[in-house]
Amino acid sequence: MALTVAALLPLGPAEGAQGAARAGLVMYELQPPEGYSSTVAELLSEAGHAVGSARDARGEKYVPVRWEPNGTAIPLSGLGGDWMWAKAINDDGIIAGTANTSDGKQHAVTWDASGAAKRLQEPEGYPQSVVEDINNQRVSVGTASLYSTTWAVRWDRDGRPTFLEQPPNSVGSLATRVNDSGEIIGSARFLGAGNTSAVRWDASGKVMYLGSSTFPSLATARDINNRGTVAGDTYDSVAGGYRAARALRCCVLRVMPGASDGSVAYEVNNRDVFLGATKIGDRIETVRWDNNGGTVVMKPVPGTSRRNVHALNDAGLAVGTSDQRAAIWDVNGNATLLPDEKPGRVLKNSMAQTINNAGQILGSAEYWDVPTRAVIWR
Repeated sequence: MALTVAALLPLGPAEGAQGAARAGLVMYELQPPEGYSSTVAELLSEAGHAVGSARDARGEKYVPVRWEPNGTAIPLSGLGGDWMWAKAINDDGIIAGTANTSDGKQHAVTWDASGAAKRLQEPEGYPQSVVEDINNQRVSVGTASLYSTTWAVRWDRDGRPTFLEQPPNSVGSLATRVNDSGEIIGSARFLGAGNTSAVRWDASGKVMYLGSSTFPSLATARDINNRGTVAGDTYDSVAGGYRAARALRCCVLRVMPGASDGSVAYEVNNRDVFLGATKIGDRIETVRWDNNGGTVVMKPVPGTSRRNVHALNDAGLAVGTSDQRAAIWDVNGNATLLPDEKPGRVLKNSMAQTINNAGQILGSAEYWDVPTRAVIWR
């Protein structure tokens, strides 16, 4: 049952929240559907739709949930099985993911505003499928499987599947991200242990290697923006080891300036600013690379030591945690705690999971005396 009143409960701003409260950010709880007590959420649309799940007080009942921008909770329906996983959401609030049927087989699905599941077609002869991403044209990507054989698939807005081009001599492929131009990244698998290579498909479905222009090489594609720029890592055969890398639409992955052995670029925004990690001195630092390759260290909040930066928006703001508290980072890498105190409650920890281009932040807060709740800062 969807909540219709008091769906968003304000929890802040907190006194002394180091700038975030002074900027007017307030934290709101995402209330669970009736019969459930705790919530978590991972996906946030540009319009403010959130997607996650709710559990009952004993942890025995579980339901995936979509929250409207006004906080109304809508449980997602399935395909008759006991498992669902929402993987992505587009700007219109259309959700893409996977659900199983009563026979245990998993199938690609989308969910609309009502929470109803729509099963996407599998290519003929392939009984199972998985969705990994959806764009604003409602094109979804993922895989279709037959026994141990798995190939990358694109579904059009009507749910019709098309296999993406297979790289020569590959024995499997996976599509993981699609941008609004229909360009796709993923990986191809070849015979031999650990033999996978990053690939890109253009809007027509034609494949190219990202680690090398002519042959498969060790590389990973982790994110793609609407300009076609890819974030990831590639094996540096000269220096040895994997290093953070970027690839423009035209080209293969190139190592980031100053990237150390073991570094990675895991997110890129639509202005070609990257989020990742590299070794500076004797420490692994979370960093931003700008579109000219300049590096900015993401510093912890003063008085804390550890940080985990999860996501980046087009304005260059990033969110995550500093020690056990949700935080936001500005374009200079300076962190501020997000407000997460409420009178009468003792905070255990909080986390900021993602941020959209409207500046809304999705995360969670856990208090010692109440269940964990998904929250939005606005």
